[in-house]
Amino acid sequence: MTSTQRTLLWVYAALLAIWPLRHVVISWVLRRIETLTPEWPRRKSGHLPLVTAIIPAKDEEATLGACLAAVCAQTYRRLEIVVVDDRSTDGTAAIARAAAAADPRVRVMRIDALPPGWTGKTHALACAAGEARGDWLWFLDADTTFVPENLAIVMEYARRQGAGLVSLLPEMRCETFWESVVQPLASIVLMQAFPLVLVNAATSRRAFANGQYILIARTAYEAAGGHGAVRDRFVEDIALAGRVKALGFPIRVALARRLGDTRMYASLGQLVHGWSRILYDAFDRRAWRLMVPILDGLVFNQSGHIVLATALVLLAQGNRGPWPWWLLGLSLIHHLLAYTVMWRVYRLSVPQSRHTAWYPIGNLVVDWILLRAIAMCLTGRVRWRGTDYGRALAAAR
Repeated sequence: MTSTQRTLLWVYAALLAIWPLRHVVISWVLRRIETLTPEWPRRKSGHLPLVTAIIPAKDEEATLGACLAAVCAQTYRRLEIVVVDDRSTDGTAAIARAAAAADPRVRVMRIDALPPGWTGKTHALACAAGEARGDWLWFLDADTTFVPENLAIVMEYARRQGAGLVSLLPEMRCETFWESVVQPLASIVLMQAFPLVLVNAATSRRAFANGQYILIARTAYEAAGGHGAVRDRFVEDIALAGRVKALGFPIRVALARRLGDTRMYASLGQLVHGWSRILYDAFDRRAWRLMVPILDGLVFNQSGHIVLATALVLLAQGNRGPWPWWLLGLSLIHHLLAYTVMWRVYRLSVPQSRHTAWYPIGNLVVDWILLRAIAMCLTGRVRWRGTDYGRALAAAR
């Protein structure tokens, strides 16, 4: 081998060291992050604060019924429910009204217009919070479902932690190939930017919340300025959590197992559009920050496929020296380490996942998502749920 070839082999071998380190990091994080299960203690005696569940719904006829049924079935006794019909054109309103007719705890609000300077969800949540009577506000997405004990468990968890805000990471319900392959990878890009160990640490300024499930004390919500203070954000959950933590209120984000699930997007197109919007705003609308996960994937993931293909081509062409064999051996070690890490990543968000083998395809889709998010940063053009958000909103801080 030439000196250049030996140098390249050493550089490539050094890159492989990231994968055992990622195994260590995953194990370390899992030991320090709370996982809530149905066996966790429940809030069921003593003073029970009133909780207002708030569900924003814009054209959610496919999921709202199941979500409302799950919320109405909660064993936590002091609960009111507000559904915000936000400019829906499908059967969302009829489903909400039927739930209100069947359960006096359910109220329905109708929004017919979006004021300038607001994103749709922040406006819907702000309107509902203004009408809520609860001491705690429970913000939910319409594509989530829960076991009946969910709220009682999370309320008890909040009490024990002394938290002003609690957010859950529910299990992903993936019913198609693309959901199963892409969702875990897109989620890990977000989690790498917001490590939960730092999020839950009072000594760190890093803050995060998952808007699918946020339980927040009214005192913390109002002190942080509510959704009016984050009115222009597409990931209002992270922005709100940052304001809450900056004021000194403890926040906690926990994993949830067998407490409920969510199905974020049902098709490849929805995945690409939805995650582009999320990552665009979560990375603070800065193109250079979005380049970091692209380079991470290219250097530490996709390089293994490139090296393996190169080794096989060289061997097929009759190159029998040590160079192609070293490339082949190191690339196989790379794949072994990477696939074992990815197996753990996939099962964190999608238990019993059987799609780890397809993660290289998922990597390419996530790269495309990140490139679209970068384009949003450069153009200021965002379209979501039928609404076009212009440069003025996208650039607003």
